Amino acid sequence: MRAFLLGALPCLLMAQAPPLSYDDILQRARTSPEQLRAEALLAERHRALGGTRGLLREGPALGLSAGPRTQPGAPATTDRSVELDLPLFLSPAVRRDLASALGQADPALREAARVEARFRLRQAYLDAWLAERLLQLRQADLATVRTWLQAARARLEAGADPAFQVSLVEGEALRAQADLEEAHRQRLIAWAGLRSLAEVPAAPQPLGDPGDPGEPAAPASEGLQARFEAGALRQALQRRLDLDRQTLRHQEALAASRWSLRGSYAREGEERIGKVGLAYRFARPGEGQALRRETETALQAATRESESALLDLDARFQSALARLPLAAPIPFAAFDASLRAVGLRLSEGRERPSEALPIRRQLLEAQAASHRRAHAAHLLSAELQALTSGVTP
Repeated sequence: MRAFLLGALPCLLMAQAPPLSYDDILQRARTSPEQLRAEALLAERHRALGGTRGLLREGPALGLSAGPRTQPGAPATTDRSVELDLPLFLSPAVRRDLASALGQADPALREAARVEARFRLRQAYLDAWLAERLLQLRQADLATVRTWLQAARARLEAGADPAFQVSLVEGEALRAQADLEEAHRQRLIAWAGLRSLAEVPAAPQPLGDPGDPGEPAAPASEGLQARFEAGALRQALQRRLDLDRQTLRHQEALAASRWSLRGSYAREGEERIGKVGLAYRFARPGEGQALRRETETALQAATRESESALLDLDARFQSALARLPLAAPIPFAAFDASLRAVGLRLSEGRERPSEALPIRRQLLEAQAASHRRAHAAHLLSAELQALTSGVTP
């Protein structure tokens, strides 16, 4: 008995634990892949910019050499020399343009990645919530069908109904069991999606209603277009294009830089020798033309990709805007009472299973549609908030 109580204690504690709210999960959010990719991109751009600081194309190269000097009849000495090579980057305007573009793109890309990550987390939370509600609905439905099956068998034994009425209910019980298994599978998939974005337990946990403490807070329709055009996601695409352009120009200038400043100092026996000069790297035939063609083609590709991304984002906003008037959730409050009334008529003999089962199926689908409508309303609200979220100063 003691072992049974100890084994049941974790289940009792889990049952008494309050459901996880969205705010709870938001505090456990992981760093999203979008945020990591933005961080890696910005780090690479900062590294490229820092490599050309101080009119240098790259870091200076320092060379040291030493060797013995021997002469007949004279003591051996050591020759020493130091050489310094400074590759020059004589395009300061290009570097300034890259620095300006990076300064504007850095906060925009970070904020856009944060906004998109929060929307993905909200979407995963809503998907898990919907899967949990549909699972509860299927569990209750299977219990209802099993109760109706007992009533149908009792009526068969009393001679009130033919045997095929029991077969109909048995078939519905098998179908309800299959639907329940599918609901279990969908909940595990939805929970795995949520777990990939937040530090939540491995096993699915109860979730609070997404509408707590109220209905979905959709943004006001006035000024949505202007807020979208100034939003973080759209601004990030434009800043990213400018950054890509300046990066390509910077790379072209780096590849075209050919001058280097060189100096050396040597001690050879009793002599001291210092030298300062310039070096020039000659281009191969067609190298400059190929470099310009490569840069221009890459610029065209970046522009087209940015235009395509902007069109996709605009279509996403217009789709959300078109769904806004129809997004209000419609609770189906009569489900439980209606289902009890049908069950009561079945047990009293005023309904046969062949008549009650289609009504039950319609009520079940109506309740599921109500849950899906609430899910869609909250998801639309979250998407509009993400699309119109501005860049934080």
